[in-house]
Amino acid sequence: MDSALDLSTGISIVIPNYNGEHLLRENLPSVLEAVEEWKGTAEIIIVDDCSLDGSCTLIRDMFPAVKLLVNSINSGFSKTCNIGMAAARFPILLCINTDVKVEAHVLTALAANFADPELFAVTPRVIVEREGKNQGAVFGRCSGGFIKGSFASAESEVPKRENLYAVGACAAYNAHKFKALGGYSEIYSPYLFEDVDISYRAWKRGWKSIYDPSATVWHYSNATLGKVKRSTNKVIYYRNRFIFHWTNVSDPLIVFWNILNTLLRLIFSFLLLKFYYYEGFWGAAKQWRSISENRRKEQRFRVLRDTDVIMRTARNAR
Repeated sequence: MDSALDLSTGISIVIPNYNGEHLLRENLPSVLEAVEEWKGTAEIIIVDDCSLDGSCTLIRDMFPAVKLLVNSINSGFSKTCNIGMAAARFPILLCINTDVKVEAHVLTALAANFADPELFAVTPRVIVEREGKNQGAVFGRCSGGFIKGSFASAESEVPKRENLYAVGACAAYNAHKFKALGGYSEIYSPYLFEDVDISYRAWKRGWKSIYDPSATVWHYSNATLGKVKRSTNKVIYYRNRFIFHWTNVSDPLIVFWNILNTLLRLIFSFLLLKFYYYEGFWGAAKQWRSISENRRKEQRFRVLRDTDVIMRTARNAR
């Protein structure tokens, strides 16, 4: 069993950025306020993924205390975050998106949870006002061979609990465990499912994710993804959902239903001319060699079944 973290050594805050000049101007001051209130040591690392706007100039001019790293090529969310995590010095890693504004005491609230040596990740209340959701509380379930997470409503009072996954928009990780898992899997590039995948792989190793409502952040969801074509987002979503399940699901009954429902969905998608589902399926199939390699790598570490994870994180779990 891992020992509890020495919180006195600090928190590394990693912020991936792509064309987020206006979001940084609006939301980064709240992160700096949280660092001021935090009683420990902290650093802020922004990794710019080849922005075409004035992001880098803004950071250098207005936020000189921030460490700025700039990718040489556009690399997507997973790799951009991994670059920042690799440069981080402290045992708690806090990933925050540029479209997130935080409460001043968020670092104090999240860091306190890492006294638990079994903890992998913790997520605060992540309020998406326009959708009426709290993305911080993620309930696990399985339907038709697919593992799914559902969010709490923004108005509901959800106590501290175990979470299916830590939402990448604002999640704190045990740095040692994060690096032991190899960071975010870059097979999901450019975005989607990397946060689900790493939390789930941690769960299968017996490392839990939790939801802590004692701090709140506000997520202006899809502030950047909303600019991408809807059809493109659908292809990426289905491709990465296939990759996630083919990599991680191991309970035989769930695997059976997953295969059966995928075959049925492929038939009906053809009849209904929903070709984005096919594009997603074939996009994942092209990655089969990497998926198989990642599956074998994780298999020897698994101590929990899929049903164990689902039962512990279900809406009615105690």
